[in-house]
Parts: sequence; structure tokens; C-alpha cells
Amino acid sequence: MYIVSIDEALCSGCDSCADGCPARILSFDSDKGVTYVSGDETECMGCEACVAVCPSEAITITEM
Repeated sequence: MYIVSIDEALCSGCDSCADGCPARILSFDSDKGVTYVSGDETECMGCEACVAVCPSEAITITEM
């Protein structure tokens, strides 16, 4: 099982991670200009597709 988290202070708001997430648990908040975990963070597949495209290194995936 994996858990994904996003540090909103580091997030640049590019939305690349949400576009690339095959589990579709990331969403963009246009009011705040950041991406956040909108689904169940434990539904993360651990593929690290979001980590690979994040230019600000704001995403962490932890194996539980």
C-alpha cells in the first residue's frame, strides 16, 4: 500500500501530476493554484508518475 501527499507550499500549480495520475486521486484547485489529493490517498498505486513530472518536488509517496 502506498500513500501520496503533496506539499502545497512547494507546489507550483502546473497540474502535471494530476494529468499524469493513473489512479485519478489528484486534482487542481484553481482558487489556490495548487494540486491536492482529492481521492483516498491510499489508492495510490506507487507508480511515481506524479513524482516524475513534478518540477517542484512537492510530491511524496510513502510505502506503508
